[in-house]
Amino acid sequence: MKATPRQQLLKSIAQFIPRCERCTCDECEVFSGIFGNTFWHENVSPSMHHWLNKVNLPRLPMAAFPHLRKICNNGFIVDSNGKNSYLTHPERMALPTLYISGGKSLLVTPQTSFLANKYMMLHQPGFRHERVVVEGFGHSDLLIGEESYKKVFPHILSHLRLAEDGRRNGGVSAEESFCHGANLPLPVPFKVDHFVAAAL
Repeated sequence: MKATPRQQLLKSIAQFIPRCERCTCDECEVFSGIFGNTFWHENVSPSMHHWLNKVNLPRLPMAAFPHLRKICNNGFIVDSNGKNSYLTHPERMALPTLYISGGKSLLVTPQTSFLANKYMMLHQPGFRHERVVVEGFGHSDLLIGEESYKKVFPHILSHLRLAEDGRRNGGVSAEESFCHGANLPLPVPFKVDHFVAAAL
């Protein structure tokens, strides 16, 4: 599919926007020029970099971007209509949470996870809330980086196991709390071992 003159102009402008890290791949330069550095190249393999730019990026759905723009303009999470329908109902967020930020993130700074964790600790103190900043990582490379399995995923698995253990030891799970309040049937129990097996 050939780029329109308007797309070519946007591409040219995006390539000249200053950033912390440059790339020889045109698609990567354009994407970073528009959104900022979404990952650090040192953390992703050449094959992942190729897939991101040559396979994934051309198919990237644009439908979420108007919603993201509303969130950025408001400075906090809003629904797709721009209404504050989440933060006004903290009782709907009765669940354990884990916030993971990259220590070198330019796209979503660690301050964001700090504020989200603080909000949940204030409004849902009966649940486990954790925050981890993984140094040397940015945004997307937290999940797709070559070292993610050693530096990021253990935090996720630990959080899932601790949340499940809390449920086994008499704690009320998020599902039980929400479903009881909403008069809904409980979902099928989720086991961390199933998640681990699926991930491997």
